[in-house]
Amino acid sequence: MSPKKFFFIGILILLSTFAFSQNDSIYQEVKQKYDTTYRVDYSNKMICRLNIDSDISNIYIRKVKEKSENKFIPNEIFKLRFSFDYKFLGVTVSFSPSFFPGNNDNSIKGNTLILDLGFKFFYSDRLRQEIIYKNVQGYYLVSPDNDQLIEAYPRMKVNTYGGKTFFIVNRNFSYRAYESQTERQMKSVGTFIPSLYYAYNTLETNAENTTKLFIDKIYSYDLIIQAGYMYNVVLDKKWFATAGFHPGLGYNYSNNFYLNNQNNQELEQKSRGLNFNIDANLALGFNNSNFFSGIKANYRNFNYINDLNTEFINTRIGFDFFIGYRFKESKPIKKVFEKIEEQLNKLPI
Repeated sequence: MSPKKFFFIGILILLSTFAFSQNDSIYQEVKQKYDTTYRVDYSNKMICRLNIDSDISNIYIRKVKEKSENKFIPNEIFKLRFSFDYKFLGVTVSFSPSFFPGNNDNSIKGNTLILDLGFKFFYSDRLRQEIIYKNVQGYYLVSPDNDQLIEAYPRMKVNTYGGKTFFIVNRNFSYRAYESQTERQMKSVGTFIPSLYYAYNTLETNAENTTKLFIDKIYSYDLIIQAGYMYNVVLDKKWFATAGFHPGLGYNYSNNFYLNNQNNQELEQKSRGLNFNIDANLALGFNNSNFFSGIKANYRNFNYINDLNTEFINTRIGFDFFIGYRFKESKPIKKVFEKIEEQLNKLPI
């Protein structure tokens, strides 16, 4: 199986899932099959949210045999994210403004450009889909011992195209209350959340001299199955806390390209291997009928076992402060969404 076919297995799964879920479509009003004393629904409101987060990935390129690594850090500390949720759809846009402290040391470490786009929706009340695109350009190489600057690589670029499909086993658990505040959890409850994550990652150094990097480009595909568990704690009707742990096991296909400086020819190595993944999250927040706010902490780690001498490790720890408000739905926007729902329900699948 070619890597492209392998990667797009996730897309095929999405299509089959969508066809299966049409009888209980979220594009129509979802029947309340859960205990309404556990969850309060705000999907008929337009929800706007502003986030300030430090969810920016460092990159580690390791020489396995030599037991050495290069660590690259983007010259940004914080991102600003805008989110809009209404009915079945959620949209997010993130970027890194230069007016934040720590985001403007360009003369020394170079400039970093960041853009994240996200789309999320529910096929049914418990089957959720996320689609992401991330672009980061501009890193600097640091000492692995003390993070001191060694050299700037302003043209180094990392792109991620991916998605995640997961199922919430306990119908009384509100993932929406944790993730987007389109609901409110009224009683403490937990749930298992099995999921499938798929992504295509590209790293291009675009460096004139790659002898220090020993790598030119990396193209990798990941398919990961996770078995997670989350718990929402209602501290006091309007206050909540959430904890989650999501270990995973997956498959990775990678193309590594090296530049031979003696004859200026590019050498390619392909690899297949396992991917051990851990996601963890914590949250504490205030959730009123319209106003909400809180803070989250997220941790993600990828570890690869392959037959290459080089490993591309993407690890991050992020903190996220959010604040938002639920507005009454606008009649023009409501009409647009109703027309979209009407057309989607006519699809022959």
